[in-house]
Amino acid sequence: MMADVLAVRNEYRMENWSALIQECRASGLSNREFCRQHGISEKSFYYWLRKLRDQAAEASKSHLIKLELTPTEEDVLHIRYRGAELRLPSGVDMDTVAALLRSIQTL
Repeated sequence: MMADVLAVRNEYRMENWSALIQECRASGLSNREFCRQHGISEKSFYYWLRKLRDQAAEASKSHLIKLELTPTEEDVLHIRYRGAELRLPSGVDMDTVAALLRSIQTL
């Protein structure tokens, strides 16, 4: 139960600091001046900025996915992932395949 309270409190703080940092960016002021005008400790500002950046970096890490390639007589690349099914002609550009997989991954 205590862990739930701490998690909710941390999420609340993250949301508040995220909004505050966005306000700082929109203000056009330096971080130092923004903190001074809002009575915020620079140490706290940078602590939460770092936490938010770390959280964003962790959320955006790419994950490896398992692809099942099924050879057919038609020479077609057949990919199934998260309920999506792709049938691509053999010789398709691999950058195109990678872009398609990234798109599916965000669904």
